[in-house]
Amino acid sequence: MADHIHFNVSATPVEELTDENSNTVKVISGEVATALGGGGDSVDLTDYSGTAVKQGYKDGAVSYIDITHAAGGVQLTAERAPDFVFVKNTGYKFSSTTVLGAATTDCVMVVIKDVGNTLFYEIAWLKPGQAALFPCGTTNLTITQFGSVGGDLHGLNSSGGTDAPIFARTFLSDGSAASDGNALEYLIVT
Repeated sequence: MADHIHFNVSATPVEELTDENSNTVKVISGEVATALGGGGDSVDLTDYSGTAVKQGYKDGAVSYIDITHAAGGVQLTAERAPDFVFVKNTGYKFSSTTVLGAATTDCVMVVIKDVGNTLFYEIAWLKPGQAALFPCGTTNLTITQFGSVGGDLHGLNSSGGTDAPIFARTFLSDGSAASDGNALEYLIVT
């Protein structure tokens, strides 16, 4: 197999119940009654030769990004139409691309921006230590049609990051404005 990423995801639906002694206990949700999970290998990737700023890592070294608290957030990368996106709220303030700052409870919202309409579509709300991943296939599988019109499918960050770019912004845990940015760990490859 060529260059790829092996990944796993899991989720356990939890609900809180009160027992006969007025103790609160957490159990697997009765409506779901199971833990959820899956995993596998990404599509074949071109390689890991992108710059540290574009892909988040280079030559074994991390390159954190400062996720601003300002309106509009910050674009994560200019990597065009990636086939794998991993993002993690480190739970620390940004200090530099290689060093984490002070611990924080601030959260990071990850969005896809509709540039033409200046709208943002939330795809993840990450508490400290939480991560999300998006295995894609548009680029390396050369899929171009999803609907009824050829060419109607585009990858994330396509056209050099001008179509469906990935943005993020730091918020306080209650959703109000934060005073400074968190460090985000990421791996974005084609």
